[in-house]
Parts: sequence; C-alpha cells; structure tokens
Amino acid sequence: MITNLQQAYVIHSRPYKETSLIVTFLTENKGKITAVAKGAKRKKSRFSGNLEPFQCLTIDYRGKSDLKSLVIAEPCEVFEDFSGSENLYSAFYINELINYLIAQADESIEIFNTYKKCISNLKKDNSVEIILREFELSILTILGYEINFFSDYDGNEPIISNLRYKYLPQSGFVKSEKGYDGKILNEINERKFSKDSLRACKEINRTTINYYFEELNIKSRIFFK
Repeated sequence: MITNLQQAYVIHSRPYKETSLIVTFLTENKGKITAVAKGAKRKKSRFSGNLEPFQCLTIDYRGKSDLKSLVIAEPCEVFEDFSGSENLYSAFYINELINYLIAQADESIEIFNTYKKCISNLKKDNSVEIILREFELSILTILGYEINFFSDYDGNEPIISNLRYKYLPQSGFVKSEKGYDGKILNEINERKFSKDSLRACKEINRTTINYYFEELNIKSRIFFK
C-alpha cells in the first residue's frame, strides 16, 4: 500500500458535516495539502486533541484528488507552549501567511524547514519582530521574490550609507531625495537589525507581499498595527 507518512503542521481547519474537520497541512514532502479528518470532533476520535496548530505531527493520508482522507495524525514530539501572547499571535500570522502564499501541493522541503524553525523560535525567543521579518524575507526568497538589499536598480552599485533610496517592488531600490537611508538597508541585508531597520523591513516586506499577492487578507495583522 502506498504511504504518505511524513511530518506536518496544521495550518488551518474548519468544520465539515457534523463530526469531521477539513484540515490544511504544511507537510515535509508534499507541500500544502488538505484532508478530511473523519469523526475528528468526536470525543473518542483517534484524532482527538492532535489536530491543533503549532504541533509537529506525523501524518498519513489517502486519495488522489485535491481533498485527501486523513489516516494518521500523531504528535512526533512533546508540545512546547509559547512564551507569551505576542509570540502566539505571531504564529497565527505565520500560518495565515503560509496558507495564502503557498499553492496547494507546492512541494518545498525548504519552506517546511523554514516554517518549522520559525515556530520553534517563536516558542522560546521573545525577539518576535526579528523572527517575523527573517521569516518573511526567507519565504519571499524561496518563492522567487527576493528583495535585493545589496545594490541599487539603476546602476547595480552597492547601496551606500547616508544616501536615500526609494523602494519599487517590481524593480528594487533606486536613489532618491526621499526614502530609506542606505545604512538601514545595509543593516537589513546583513540581518543586523536595529529598531529603525526592523520598522523599515516590515514596511518593505509588506509592500512586496501586497504588490505580488494583492488579494491577501491576513487577519492576524490586526494584532500588529
């Protein structure tokens, strides 16, 4: 019998009929998949308590259509809670970002490992803004929308501190009288974040995501306005 046994995380779930759930997973080997967990809402279900977000699971499923049938969902490690509410809300934002940005069955072990590392860091590290900005930058790069913080668009010359640069998502950074200080862009490029470069990176990442994925409606952002 063909098996799809692999690690996965619950990204989203919704009720299905009276006792079941439709669950979207980010999987280690098959990207994002959606499966029916039959009877999952019953108290004595084999899935009971296992289909919570941010828990690393071992899952298996059957089916050739886009909607699979979940067979196994068991924790593959001891669950570790988040160190604070901001960390938890940030993890929900990450789930929404993954759910909207990643296409169904878009296979990428790199995306899975990046997500797993991000959730692990959010559980034990309070540097929430740094974790989020690094995750956004990594996902954009993996998906082919890498932001060039090293050189300007017009002359392909290194970005220089104390010069100003305007950001154009379709092109990159161009010299301008107004815009971001090159010092801040260099800090982002080197991942040596200050308060100012974190704020700038958040703006630039959001501009990029909105430009390429304008239909997104990420609800978790309400916590970070």
